[in-house]
Amino acid sequence: MRTILINMLKKKSSLKILQFYQHLKLKGHPNGAVDEDIALTDPKLCLFNGNESFIHESDQRPQNKLTYFSVYDKNGHLCAFDTGLIEKNVMLYFSGYIKAIYEEDASPENGVPAKDMGPINEWYVSGFDGGELALIGFNTAFCEYILMDPSEEYAPFMDVVREKIYMSKLIIEFLLDEINPSYEDLLNKLQTIVPPKGITKFTEDSLLRHAQFICDQVLSFDDSASAEDTLLITSPCMRALANLAGVTLGKRVSLRQMRLREQKVRKPAWTKATTTQLVNNMFENIFADQLTKHNDTITMGPKRQRCGVCEHCQQPDCGLCNACKDMIKFGGTGRGKQACIKRRCPNMAIQEADDSDPENEDQYDTLRIEVEECRRKVFKELKKDIVWIGDQIASNNLKTFYRSVIVGDEKIEINDYVLVEPRNPAIPSHVAKVIYMWENKNGIKQFHANWLHRGNDTILGETSDPIELFLSDDCDDVPFKSVRSKCTVIFKNVPKNWAELGNMDLNSENEIKDLDGKTFFYQKRYTPATARFEDPLPDPKCLPKENRHRFCPACAHLREVEQFNMPKVYERIEEKSTKEVIYGLVKYKGEDYRVGTTVFLQPKAFNFKYKIIHQDIQKLKQENVDEDMYPEFYRKSSDHVKGSNFDTPDPFCIGYINEIYVSKNDMLVAPSDIKIKVNKLYRPENTHKNVTLMEQADLNMVYWSDEVCNIKFIEVVGKCYLAYSENLNQTVDEWTAEGPNRFYFNEAYNAQEKTFNEPPYHAISIGKSGKSKGNLKFKGKKTEESEKRAFVSRPIEYNKISKKLRTLDVFAGCGGLSEGLHQAGIAENLWAIEKEEAAANAYRLNNPNTTVFTDDCNILLKKVMDGETTNEIGQKLPQKGQVELLCGGPPCQGFSGMNRFNSRQYSLFKNSLVVSYLSYCDYYRPNFFIMENVRNFVSFKRSMVLKLTLRCLVRMGYQCTFGILQAGNYGVPQTRRRIIILAAAPGQILPQYPEPTHVFSKHACQLSVLVDNKKYSTNCSWTESAPFRTISVRDALFDLPEIKNGWNKEEMSYTNDAISHFQRRIRGKQYQPLLRDHICKEMAPLVETRIAHIPVASGSDWRDLPNITVRLSDGTYSKKLEYTHDDKKVGKSSTGAYRGVCSCCMGKQCDPTDKQFNTLIPWCLPHTGNRHNHWAGLYGRLEWNGFFSTTVTNPEPMGKQGRVLHPVQTRVVSVRECARSQGFPDSFRFYGTILDKHRQIGNAVPPPLGVAIGHELRKCMRDESVITETDTELQLKSH
Repeated sequence: MRTILINMLKKKSSLKILQFYQHLKLKGHPNGAVDEDIALTDPKLCLFNGNESFIHESDQRPQNKLTYFSVYDKNGHLCAFDTGLIEKNVMLYFSGYIKAIYEEDASPENGVPAKDMGPINEWYVSGFDGGELALIGFNTAFCEYILMDPSEEYAPFMDVVREKIYMSKLIIEFLLDEINPSYEDLLNKLQTIVPPKGITKFTEDSLLRHAQFICDQVLSFDDSASAEDTLLITSPCMRALANLAGVTLGKRVSLRQMRLREQKVRKPAWTKATTTQLVNNMFENIFADQLTKHNDTITMGPKRQRCGVCEHCQQPDCGLCNACKDMIKFGGTGRGKQACIKRRCPNMAIQEADDSDPENEDQYDTLRIEVEECRRKVFKELKKDIVWIGDQIASNNLKTFYRSVIVGDEKIEINDYVLVEPRNPAIPSHVAKVIYMWENKNGIKQFHANWLHRGNDTILGETSDPIELFLSDDCDDVPFKSVRSKCTVIFKNVPKNWAELGNMDLNSENEIKDLDGKTFFYQKRYTPATARFEDPLPDPKCLPKENRHRFCPACAHLREVEQFNMPKVYERIEEKSTKEVIYGLVKYKGEDYRVGTTVFLQPKAFNFKYKIIHQDIQKLKQENVDEDMYPEFYRKSSDHVKGSNFDTPDPFCIGYINEIYVSKNDMLVAPSDIKIKVNKLYRPENTHKNVTLMEQADLNMVYWSDEVCNIKFIEVVGKCYLAYSENLNQTVDEWTAEGPNRFYFNEAYNAQEKTFNEPPYHAISIGKSGKSKGNLKFKGKKTEESEKRAFVSRPIEYNKISKKLRTLDVFAGCGGLSEGLHQAGIAENLWAIEKEEAAANAYRLNNPNTTVFTDDCNILLKKVMDGETTNEIGQKLPQKGQVELLCGGPPCQGFSGMNRFNSRQYSLFKNSLVVSYLSYCDYYRPNFFIMENVRNFVSFKRSMVLKLTLRCLVRMGYQCTFGILQAGNYGVPQTRRRIIILAAAPGQILPQYPEPTHVFSKHACQLSVLVDNKKYSTNCSWTESAPFRTISVRDALFDLPEIKNGWNKEEMSYTNDAISHFQRRIRGKQYQPLLRDHICKEMAPLVETRIAHIPVASGSDWRDLPNITVRLSDGTYSKKLEYTHDDKKVGKSSTGAYRGVCSCCMGKQCDPTDKQFNTLIPWCLPHTGNRHNHWAGLYGRLEWNGFFSTTVTNPEPMGKQGRVLHPVQTRVVSVRECARSQGFPDSFRFYGTILDKHRQIGNAVPPPLGVAIGHELRKCMRDESVITETDTELQLKSH
């Protein structure tokens, strides 16, 4: 019967809705049936005897039960009452047996037979009987009826109704229990639940079928939410469902609100943040006052507009809720500016939630950053008398220099601080240090000003301390007439016991107070381009005594940086001609380059006949496609395929210097005149064997060649290190692991002859050394030149450290970041906190010596602050002074979003896990601090969350910075942009961000950010290329055994050898190689069949599905999708067929009778595709030569990751394949159910990213035993 109904609903016809039901005729009324008004007078139904003195208002309308009922229209055709017919004013009637309200027996016995009852005014759900069975009711003009059992012929209709009502109840309870659940989490919940008797197993198809009803019920439940509650409809899974199914939110329906018998209240996922006194003081006092003060001046972005059409928007203000009471028209102050709780527009709430989706990375792929040009300071001249004091100290032809001056009535001396009046009165006075002063020939009295940044001019913006300044290298020559007055600037020194001050009472006596409006302090310097707050640098020495009267340390530092970044030649050897003067040495960025040095060059420095060609999508021409068979193929018009490497650049070229020369015979050599002759080294992909060799060879293997190229030195981007493999005293892998940018060769390549040969004699000595490790001793004749060459060619080793950092990992997950820091050799993971039991167990499996706490992090910190040393189960808590490195990624649920940062949002932030994490930092005061979070962290609340986080760290005394890193740049086959906040204790060196090691898709490498219309980037200079090629899906997965849909064997053998460098490295050196967790989710028969019909060609997804009927694995058949409407936007197909599947494509409202189910092409995708970029990527296959989208916590073909199908197999990606996409070694263990394991992987920091950050941290841990970069070089590189 249900099949007939669905087929009739899908029937392509222009007749009225009722004609869909013309074949479902009512078989007849119950025997002896009477009309409704007569039946209701039967004594069996009446609870009253007529002698009552008073009848309550609610009892004046009779309420009865109804069993063995059927619903039909005026023509006697059976109809579903839940499909919108009542809303369309279709008269629906019903027949059956009426029973008294107290009756529990659902049989017709003792019932009153009735016919033609109605018409139905509304239907409703009044609760759940025992928690599972919905109590459904009808209302007519005469009575209310609670439904019991339907008639046999009407049972299929009621099964559908009960299914969607039970599903709605289940989903609302799920939303109350979970924090920010994803669409994939919702699917998993439905697919793993055991439904009540009589209801079929839930599938994604049934979820999408009932999406409108479910969303209406969630909205109905949200109507009872308080102003402080987050609407359930804005959760990620409900937004995804509404988008996929094309749900219309907030429409009026003739359906009474669904009520759960016991109204559940959402329980908080975490306790209120435990804060140290410093953090608490900042949030309770400083920020609250400042944000209130700045509230009217801060631009918080465009105000969202109501949709104006939903039921909520059309409600009047209730006048009773707190928001209304604050309104001026109801006698309030009008400060709150919140909408009436009854008028909260769900469409506006969903739009705000979409904008602030923490994982919405696509919005940054094509982001164009437009920045206000940095304007020069313009000063206002004041009417003041200016008189020099004392004799001149020096003079030249242009200037006469002095030590002091009187401006107005104030004496100003060198090294005093002054306030300079800007021309724009809206700008506060600039603060400057007077470095030196002079009078020019025209009599103008000026001084050289070294500017100090006000906090408001930094990334901190309105969260900064109004009297805190930051040192800078910005200088200007300023007339004394623009000086308003002197001011006091105090250097706030770091207390000697700084590390012990966590959670101590703040001594207000030591706090600097601005009593005269001219008192400031500073403790850090600030670099605007990279938002770095660092300890002040020591002033450079002024060498020539004759320049002391005009020496500026800031300008000297800028010159030092400029010289550092400019190549210079030394050791002139020979003049071969006026156009070729030979030199022995180039110094560039702190490195020495000589003959014998190997260098990275820009990718276009060499011309190669063979290059990596990331194949373009094999496009079928539109006219060659059978549009009746593939009706959605026309949507594939865009060239961009998510996860394709078509725009990935080539890695650096590599050359071996054999001569340094200058092309002009001048004593002053311009950088553009410095040239080098280099031997051209070939990567495997540049040989005629191309892809085959590239896929098998080590990433750092190259081929020697005797081809020599002339290259301008400005093409050099850095230094690398080369060795002939036979000269190594250890294995290639061991040698490679000891330091960065190491390459080796075994053979030479002849491009003309296409041959691989033994390297020539002069090449096989490269990398030759004595047996003592690290000492390069050439076996040939020792010369001074050869020793110099050996020294500059000696590979840099990673800094040796005698003791690893004692590490606490908070919000540790399964330990991705810890694993990376451990691989980098800097972290001793002693403690970890992870609330989720499965993830905590995974952490224990991989770190057996770590104490893993599963307590709430706030409770743990409270215990430590209260002096406790163990938790309830006897685990020792880390104490103050023990933690040297704090790392973690606090979740941002509860306050994430880009809407206004009002008092409620501020309160949520104060009690968030980010603040808890900052309190951990303040209490333990570690030497180094790492915080990882989603890319969108930068944008939450118009960047207020980022600003408050940095402000807290600065207030503690930390040096800190932030930056966006792309994990794909560090050797994983996945795009994953993350914000990394780094901090270092006073006196330590603030780490740099690691330069990319691998090239990656340009589309996914937009890493600059915009805060308050200012652009910020990291210190990384390798933005166009990198040392190694990108890692592809093929590199990562090709060696794994083939498995089927739903494979659940957790341990198996590899069956194949590792092929690629990535595979060899990821397998490691297991004693008994065993492949774990190569298991995948089982997809429903319809989903599995869809996957089987997705082609294996590049860029394939749901738009390539054929519109056919197919036998599914459970023996049932799918249906063809019918196109019933003329979509004016996209037109008709080449055969004249319609392309619309719902009346909404013609500008009308969605019609529930248009829905189709069990089709190979999911009906919901063409239904909503026009407004969602054609749902590109859903049911998409990974591309062998491409990369993963950001790995999510649960791979679903219609989830937001989209391309989660194996490149060629009929299944979604396995747990181990996802782990490899994150760079986890195959030996790394996960714990729990398959969903637990997917969640652990999706929430983790990719270990290779952790390794890269760890190596930068390592440079900041001082040890004099090896060659490494000096502190000065590190400081210069930061500029």
